[in-house]
Amino acid sequence: MVKITLLRTLLFCELLASNLHLTWGCPAMCDCFKGVKVFCSGFNITQVPTNIPINATGIMFLETSISTVENASFARYRDLKNIMFVSNYIKSINRDAFSGLFHLTALEISVNPLSALEPGTFSELTELRKLTITHNAIKVLPCGLLDNTTKLEILALQGNHIFKMCSSIFYQLENLQELNLGSNKIVQLPIDLLKPLGNLQILKLNHNPLSEFIPGTFNMLGNLTDLTLDSNYITRIYNFTFEKMTSLKRLSLNSNSIKDLSPFAFSTLHNLAWLTIERNQIAVLPFGTFDGLESLIHLSLGGNQLQTIPWGIFYSLDKLEKIILSKNQIEQLQNSAFLGLESLTHLHLDYNNLRSIESQIFQNLTNLHVISLHHNKLKMLPDGIFDGLYNLISVTLHSNPWRCDCLITNLRNWIYENREYIQLSQLVCEEPPHLQGMTIKHLKTRELNCTRQQVPSFKNLDTIPIKDLDISNPLVTCKSHYSDNGNIDITCEVLDCKGINIAIWNKNTPAPLSHAYTKEELLCPANITFTIIAV
Repeated sequence: MVKITLLRTLLFCELLASNLHLTWGCPAMCDCFKGVKVFCSGFNITQVPTNIPINATGIMFLETSISTVENASFARYRDLKNIMFVSNYIKSINRDAFSGLFHLTALEISVNPLSALEPGTFSELTELRKLTITHNAIKVLPCGLLDNTTKLEILALQGNHIFKMCSSIFYQLENLQELNLGSNKIVQLPIDLLKPLGNLQILKLNHNPLSEFIPGTFNMLGNLTDLTLDSNYITRIYNFTFEKMTSLKRLSLNSNSIKDLSPFAFSTLHNLAWLTIERNQIAVLPFGTFDGLESLIHLSLGGNQLQTIPWGIFYSLDKLEKIILSKNQIEQLQNSAFLGLESLTHLHLDYNNLRSIESQIFQNLTNLHVISLHHNKLKMLPDGIFDGLYNLISVTLHSNPWRCDCLITNLRNWIYENREYIQLSQLVCEEPPHLQGMTIKHLKTRELNCTRQQVPSFKNLDTIPIKDLDISNPLVTCKSHYSDNGNIDITCEVLDCKGINIAIWNKNTPAPLSHAYTKEELLCPANITFTIIAV
């Protein structure tokens, strides 16, 4: 009620402002502005008044008790261009209610208990450009309903109960540019329904029980730029689904039940700039998923079930500026996760299960402005992980179980050094118990127990070629990352069957810090893992 009253006030003010003064002699419960715009509101109005100024060009009925729009209700008003019925009690509209309105360009019938429309209801509205029939109770769109409305450009039908449509209902609407069928009960689109709409640019099918599309459903929509399919029951995107929609710039698939994306499902969408597939059930991104999307600048995969980011999956997205991977189940990020994303400015990884991140993950992402890593399971970050990111303005790291020992020193220093340039969220220690609840930026060096613990360098251990003393070629290539318990896990790919000796040295002295692992007579395993315990 408050919203309708506010709408009434705003519309009244708009009419008043644009027409300056009222004309007397209007129907009761109506206001006339310069004699050409009429505003009628009040529950005492039970039918369309008969004494509307003959030269009226626009009329609006808001919150009246009109239940039926009779035949020829507006036949006398040949200059009418705009009629609006909003929040009335209209249950029926006679077939010839709008007869004689040869100059009408806009008609709205919204928020009424209207459940049906007869074929031919709009057949004399040959100049109609915009038709809005929203938030009523329409169930069926019969054949012939839109006959002769060939100049129609915008058709809004959202918020009804539509479950059935004549497959040829749009056959005369070759000039239609925008179609909204959202928030209805459409289970399946007839294969030829959209075929006549070659000039359509915007199509909204959100909030329907659509589960799949017959091959060819969208094939004639070569000029479509915006497609909204949110909140349906779609389970899979096939290669053929969007292949002919080469002008598409924005595609929204949020809140469906999508589990599978076919490889190259979007490969023909070379002009797509905005792709959102949030709140689905995607666990795996197949190779080639995003190939062909060279114009993409925004990608959102938040709220899915991703556990890993495949190597090079985003490699072709060299124009991508924003990627949202929030609310997934990602546990680890390898250096190869974001290869090719040199234009990226916003990276959102919050609300995952991240435990470890490799040190070079952001190495080529020098345009990053925002990094979001809050609400994960991070206990530490590699030294120098943010080095070279000179465009950063915001880093959120809060709500992680930070372990505040000597290994956190570099992160603490980085926070302190960048406090005036970068917006940083508050970091609080989770471990050890005596530092729990302390903010990291306020920690003193003596509290971090660095005198009794040497700090191994993650960065220097990132890639380690291990050579036999007698040959110049490496026997093993190793990579390392910190584990949750503070140790360093080193995974090595064996390139030659020789003895292997792994050791960690303090950079200031040649003495080993912990222990050396030696294994003779290897049987050429694919890889082996060493755990180095810092002492």
